[in-house]
Amino acid sequence: MEPPRLQWSAAQVRDGILTVTIDGDRPKGWKATFEQTVRLLGGGDWGEVSCKGGKVRVSEIAEGSEDELRHFLEGVVQQANAVHVPPEGDADEQDESADDEREDDGDDADARMTSRFRDFGTA
Repeated sequence: MEPPRLQWSAAQVRDGILTVTIDGDRPKGWKATFEQTVRLLGGGDWGEVSCKGGKVRVSEIAEGSEDELRHFLEGVVQQANAVHVPPEGDADEQDESADDEREDDGDDADARMTSRFRDFGTA
């Protein structure tokens, strides 16, 4: 069973909202621990952080906050993983519904931030 991790190479920023897919098996209670950790740590230069349908969404992200936000989200995932050592066969079912993911070709802030977040997946 593979622990949950953020799939940065598929990250997308659209209208200032970051969406990152969670890969791996999320054990029962993992999402609740993720959300509790987000509340306890507070935030940075961004809006609400949510976890739904196998994806993390962060609203109101600002250009220049990519590194700090990545570090924050990776820490939240690590904490949730540390709390939940998944027993065999006890993973939450993942919602495979996909959003309409369009690629913007423009040279705007969303496209630049999407590129920076996706670069984390190759590091």
